[in-house]
Amino acid sequence: MQLKRKMDPRTTSDAGLQQSIVLSGLFLIITVVGMSIWTLREDWLGTVRQTQQTAMNLALSQSRQAEDTFLQTELSLRQMQRDLQLQLATHIQGADLSNTMRELQRRLPQLHGLFYYDAEGKWIATSAERVPNNINNSDREYFTFQRSNHRNSVHISPVITSRSTGDLVIPVSLRVSDASGGFKGVLLATIKVDFFRRFYSYYEIGARDVLVLMLADSTVLYARPMPDSYIGKNLSASPLFQEMLAKMDRGSGQWRSVLDGQPRIFGFARSDRYPIIVAAGYNSDDLFHVWVNGRAQDILLSIILLLTIILLGTFQLRQARRVLRYQQELTLLRDELHNANLTLNKLAHVDGLTGLANRREFDRFLREALTHAAASGKPLSLIMMDIDFFKHYNDTYGHIAGDKCLKMVGEVLASVTGRRSDMAARYGGEEFALILPDTTFGEGMTIANRVVEAVRVMQLPHVASPVGHVTLSAGCATTVTAAAVSAVKLLEYADHALYQAKREGRDGAKGMNIASLPEEQK
Repeated sequence: MQLKRKMDPRTTSDAGLQQSIVLSGLFLIITVVGMSIWTLREDWLGTVRQTQQTAMNLALSQSRQAEDTFLQTELSLRQMQRDLQLQLATHIQGADLSNTMRELQRRLPQLHGLFYYDAEGKWIATSAERVPNNINNSDREYFTFQRSNHRNSVHISPVITSRSTGDLVIPVSLRVSDASGGFKGVLLATIKVDFFRRFYSYYEIGARDVLVLMLADSTVLYARPMPDSYIGKNLSASPLFQEMLAKMDRGSGQWRSVLDGQPRIFGFARSDRYPIIVAAGYNSDDLFHVWVNGRAQDILLSIILLLTIILLGTFQLRQARRVLRYQQELTLLRDELHNANLTLNKLAHVDGLTGLANRREFDRFLREALTHAAASGKPLSLIMMDIDFFKHYNDTYGHIAGDKCLKMVGEVLASVTGRRSDMAARYGGEEFALILPDTTFGEGMTIANRVVEAVRVMQLPHVASPVGHVTLSAGCATTVTAAAVSAVKLLEYADHALYQAKREGRDGAKGMNIASLPEEQK
């Protein structure tokens, strides 16, 4: 009798289940390992992107700081240029130039010195206490440049060693001409390299990170933390000058630095006003080591989690995948909601063209500022501004140029509001406003005149204007608690002062101190 062995269906089922679990486990291992690698890769790329943004923001802030430094220097040179050319034209002796130079140097900490050389390169005036004997500067690059260049523009030269003190300085020069345009000498301001050295030292960067100030021709003016021997080095072979700056004025990227051959993540920004560029670079190797050390615990936890998931089996695998999917969907929805809220908030409070506060935000802020002024007993100044002949500007140059003009004026206002409590706003059309809490009438007028002067200094051409360039009129009104002035009334006072400035020739600022008005006029 032959016995036949029957296969137990449960055995087949168990084998299939075991095979399924093994295959699921292998698939789970591959999936989790793959996801871990992908997550780590995305995390690293996110760290790189964040570092690029940080580097670009640092470069942009330092570009603006350098631009402000050179702008203050230029304004000092132009003040002396006007005085000198007036004396040359009228033959009337003005204030002692050396004393004026010393006063300007005292006000501006970046200045190493101020000088005036005649057409032969001889020292005529200086902020220094004594003038060295038998020194002629006609051989300097800035002198030969201004002698052959008839444009009335400042020139920033590569770093030189001062003949009077031996310090490293950045020359900023301006030509002096007589009424016929003939060369009458050079006004020179020298900026201390140590000024940028000290300012850059305030920022915490790694030993192999860099912060570099350069001329547009790629000449180094200062590089932290490099020794002074790197000053004057030409970086034209860098991808920054070979590729990046040809496509954009500010941005970021990764390349090997021509300064020392180190791989870095760079951010850069080119000044809109002066031929200067700032680049900030974070060492890629150092960043990777920090990232790896910071993720070591995450990697270990991932391995433990992987082993736990394998031991839990198929059910836990499905649950984990389901939870992961839900988390991803929730994260995506949360990000979309966050982005939508940011967009709505920006549309509700920010002017889309200038980036300043819009009319709605202006009205809200003014009400709050008046309430705070009433509670604190501190003054509140409101400055209303209007671009002169702007309709003619649009008619002459077109609306695209008009929008660019509005943006430039908006940038001027944004630079003036140095306090967090201040607000710059676009009131409507070509009208702008500044709300200045805790600001007296005198301080408000000073700021109003500063804005008018800053717009004037832009020298933005405007052929339909009597003065040939874009100008601004401003009206300032200041109230205190005792005056009990409403927002509407304060706006009326500021508008009245604005139109008084326009009636008196524009390109100026007028003001109204409400506290000093008779009661019947309040």
